[in-house]
Amino acid sequence: MRHVWVMCCVLPAAFGCGRYEPTTRRGSEISTNEGAERNRLVRTSHAAESASADQAVDIARAERKIIYEAEINLVVTDFARAESEIPRLVEKHGGYLADVFIDRTAGERQSGRWVARIPADRFEAFLDALSDLGIPESRRQTAQDVTEEYIDLEARIANKKRLEERILELLKNREGDIKDVIEVERELARVRSEIEQMLGRLRYLKNRIALTTVTIHVREQRDYVPPQAPTFAARIQQAWSTSLVSLRLFGEGLFVAIIFLFPWFVALGVVFGPVAWATHRWKSRRAKTRRSKTPL
Repeated sequence: MRHVWVMCCVLPAAFGCGRYEPTTRRGSEISTNEGAERNRLVRTSHAAESASADQAVDIARAERKIIYEAEINLVVTDFARAESEIPRLVEKHGGYLADVFIDRTAGERQSGRWVARIPADRFEAFLDALSDLGIPESRRQTAQDVTEEYIDLEARIANKKRLEERILELLKNREGDIKDVIEVERELARVRSEIEQMLGRLRYLKNRIALTTVTIHVREQRDYVPPQAPTFAARIQQAWSTSLVSLRLFGEGLFVAIIFLFPWFVALGVVFGPVAWATHRWKSRRAKTRRSKTPL
């Protein structure tokens, strides 16, 4: 009897433990899978953040890619000398002339425009040398930082070239339908076209970075005096001169307007004069008739 009671107590516990163990195992497996998925996502996120951080560090550490441009306006007393000196200075500083325009209009002061491409390391020296040719009325310089675009292009070109290599390997080992081969070749052509476009843009940036662009405007004026801060007397004189000029322009404009309208007045008089005269006569006769009919 004692053995029966022991078995009745032990067997339910054993069966209970047997039923509980698989549930615990399944819960553990689910928890493990969820944890692995979370870890994978975290690792992916960290990898992306790390890649972005590495790219930012690369941009920060890279040599700055700057595009320099300048524009200078010169007033010279001898235009022929400036015309011969500018090409010599450009050649001396290792550059070349990209565009030249000379204006020799009769009766006007000579002027010209030169567009020079100068190596970046001689940019400032060239501008200083230009200032010795005459009086610089104005000088403007700009600098455009293209470092980020430059590094991004290099990375994209490298990725596209790796993709091109994989496509070439796939095409080399391809044995299948001709349609599949044509599709792979079409994808290869698209990738190569994108690579050529990006290489073209990269070459353009390299050229603009290596060679600065300087636009030179030159005009001849022998009696040129650099502008100075006007005095009180000069301001009064300028105001009086401006007022006289405005009055003269107003009188000239009024006279021109009268001359312009005079033929119209004559034409209107010729057309409407007889009509107005006839209307006036008719009104006068009608008034006389009314007065004669009015009883006294």
